[in-house]
Amino acid sequence: MLSVKQLSFASALFIVASSLLIKSVYMFTFQDSWISVLAAILVALLIIGIYGMLGRRHPGLCPVNMSEAIFGKVLGKFIAVLYIFFFLSLVVLNLEDTGSFVTSSILPKTPEAVVYVLMIVVCAMTVSKGHKMCMYSTMMVILVGSILVSNMFLLANKADFKNFLPILVHPPKNYALAVHGLLMLPLCEIFVLMMFAPDMDKPEAIGSALRAGILIGGFLLFIIVVRDIAAMGGYLQFTNNPTFSAIRLIEIGDFLTRLEILYASILITTFTFKISVCFYAAIAGMARLLRIDNYRIFIGVISILIIVATRGIFESTFEHNEWKRSAPAYSAVFLILLPILMLLVSFVRFGKNPKKQTASQKGSENEENTGLKPDMASGET
Repeated sequence: MLSVKQLSFASALFIVASSLLIKSVYMFTFQDSWISVLAAILVALLIIGIYGMLGRRHPGLCPVNMSEAIFGKVLGKFIAVLYIFFFLSLVVLNLEDTGSFVTSSILPKTPEAVVYVLMIVVCAMTVSKGHKMCMYSTMMVILVGSILVSNMFLLANKADFKNFLPILVHPPKNYALAVHGLLMLPLCEIFVLMMFAPDMDKPEAIGSALRAGILIGGFLLFIIVVRDIAAMGGYLQFTNNPTFSAIRLIEIGDFLTRLEILYASILITTFTFKISVCFYAAIAGMARLLRIDNYRIFIGVISILIIVATRGIFESTFEHNEWKRSAPAYSAVFLILLPILMLLVSFVRFGKNPKKQTASQKGSENEENTGLKPDMASGET
C-alpha cells in the first residue's frame, strides 16, 4: 500500500517532470515568471482542496469509480470514459514532448519513432509493477532537488540579478495567462494520481498528500525558474528549452563541463515516471470501468495505439505550438470544471455524509468481482 509520504513525493516528481513545458510562462511574464509561479502555487492549493474534499467524501474511490458513484451508471460511465481519454492524451502528448526533446537536444540524428518505442517499452514495464512505481519517488525527488540546488551554485558566476528588473510591468492579462498555464500543465495535473486512491493505506488523506506534493514540486519549479531568469536573462525568449540551455552555461575550468548530459538523463527519467503514471491511470481506469480484474491485459494493445497516435498527432511544429496555446483550456475541463461539478453533485445527492454510499459502491464492486483486486493493483501475482 502507498503511504501519504510516498504519494506526496510522487506528486512532486510528477510536477518537476513538466519543467520542459514552462517556456510559455516566460513568453507571458518573462522576468516576472517567478511571481507567476508563486501565484500559481497558491491557486493550486485551493484547487487541490477540491480534490481533497472529493477524497474525504468518497475515500478509496478513484476518479473513474467516483464518477459512477456520484453521477450514476450511465452519466458516470460517460464521465469515466472522458477521464480515461484524458489520461491517454497526456501519455501521447508527453511522449511526443520527450521525443522532440531527445531528437532536438541530445540525439539529433535519431528518428523520433525509435525514441517513442524505447520510451513506451520502459513505461510498459514500469506500469506492470502497479503502484510500486511510486515507492521510489522520494529518492528521486531528493536527487533532483540536490542537482537543482547544486546547479544554482555552479551558475552563480553567470547570474545577473538585474535580469529580474523591472518588476510587475506586464499587463494583468499576461500574469493571468501565465498562472493559468502553470496550473493546468505542471501543477494540477497531479489529479492523475488520484487513480492511486484505492492503493493508499489512508485514502481519505489523499488531499493532504497532493497538497504536500504541490508545495515540494512547486518549490523545485520555483528554483528552476529563478535559476533560468538569473542565468539566461533576455536569451530566454530565443531558446526552445530554457531550462536545458541554462545548464549548458555551466563551465568551471576544463573539468566541469557538459553537465547538460547528466541533467538530460534526470529529465528523461522524470518524464518516464510521469508518462508511466498517466499510462497506469488510463489502463487501470479501463479495467475498473469494464470490471476486469487484471489491467495488464491492456498494456500491449494500448502501447501500440499510443505509438501510432504519437506519430500522427502533429504534422508540423506549427501545429504543436498551436496546441500548446490551447492545451490549458483543454486540461481545465478535466482538472477544474469536472471536479467542481462532481463535488457539487455529491453534496446535492448525498448531503454531508456520502461515505455510506461510497461503502455500498465498493461493496457492490466486490460482490460482482469488479474493480482491481489489491494484489493485481500492486503488481503482485
